[in-house]
Amino acid sequence: QGCSHLGFAISAAGLPRTLAQGTPLGAILLDRVCPPPAWTGTMMLLRRATQQALASRRAAGVRTATTAVVSASQETMSQKAWRWLDITGFLTKWHSRRAWILDLDPPSRAASVMMTEYERKLLLWLTWMNFFFMPISLWYWYGQFTHLSAKPPIPLMPEYQYMNGRKRDFSWHGGRWNDCKECRWL
Repeated sequence: QGCSHLGFAISAAGLPRTLAQGTPLGAILLDRVCPPPAWTGTMMLLRRATQQALASRRAAGVRTATTAVVSASQETMSQKAWRWLDITGFLTKWHSRRAWILDLDPPSRAASVMMTEYERKLLLWLTWMNFFFMPISLWYWYGQFTHLSAKPPIPLMPEYQYMNGRKRDFSWHGGRWNDCKECRWL
């Protein structure tokens, strides 16, 4: 009845094999319906030995994760190029949540538990987009700021006789303002 030993075989009681082995009745029924394969004893010994080795390493304080995959003398040109491209650590933080968390301050580390992977990568992306657009924004700001020294565009006034005293003198006015045809303040 579908005796598959891939880890999700269904027992006679309708329970997954891992659950059925936890109860004596389930284990008995499972062994009668689907006998264990011959290599089960060997696999159990290997599994137990691996667990013991990991437990002893943890007790000794040895890390099981490696950080240096290849030494500098053995790396290829492609690996060297990627290592130098990652001079800011952005690529490492993009691909490794652990490296990203270790780069945060303690309150942010505590808050990072509530952050999804999408939000984390979105934050990294927005940070770099902000860096990218900062010079463009400063360039536009400087361009607008330098326009303050120029006369703004205004509508052209009609050419009345009393407009634009720099072009027309005040001889039309008569009286004492008649002397102002050469006035430098107009």
